[in-house]
Amino acid sequence: MYKTLLSGNHMWAFKKQFAIQLALSSFMSFMLQIGGRSPNKILFAKNTGKIFQTDFHPAYDASGMIEFNEPVPFRLTRNMQAFFSHFGVEGLIVSAMCAAAQAVVSPKQSQHLWHQLAMFFRDELLSWSWRRPLGLNLGPATSGSSMNPADFKHKVTTNVDHVISRITKIAPQSLSEEEENAVDPPQSVQRGVTELVEAALTPRNLCMMDPTWHPGFKP
Repeated sequence: MYKTLLSGNHMWAFKKQFAIQLALSSFMSFMLQIGGRSPNKILFAKNTGKIFQTDFHPAYDASGMIEFNEPVPFRLTRNMQAFFSHFGVEGLIVSAMCAAAQAVVSPKQSQHLWHQLAMFFRDELLSWSWRRPLGLNLGPATSGSSMNPADFKHKVTTNVDHVISRITKIAPQSLSEEEENAVDPPQSVQRGVTELVEAALTPRNLCMMDPTWHPGFKP
């Protein structure tokens, strides 16, 4: 990237936009527990720094619940860390993820988020069940499935509640409310996101990933 951009100003603008875009994509990956973020699934524009991820949807187990088996919450490899530097990771990425988490759990947005996620999981589970030739069909009874509407609604609601719970645990507002009643020394309200970033960068977790996560691969 240093050889392709015109000047230091372009590099600074690209890094800032790319870091924010990566932070939002990482937040979505953690929120919906989307894995398998290999380099061929992450596309970005050199002139804008915007990111587009392909095959970006959660996987489900046999009971229709989100399934996630990766030791890292999202893709933030050593190559990315070296490109953004410590200031980019701790400054831009962490702050952008905190802002996103705080925005979606605010009182004005929480109900909207719940309904949007409910519609998302309804369509996802219907589509997923119909793609499984020998698996459990999770569609409502009107589509000829053995699953009744009440059970299907329960699966959708459970997935939504799990997503909301994950966001709430890292939202600065929730962490600041915990500090008010705590007797321990005050800690950063960004510690929820900071712990996720540390988990994504820990060599112990990265060594358990596919070879496409190793430093020799880009990004």
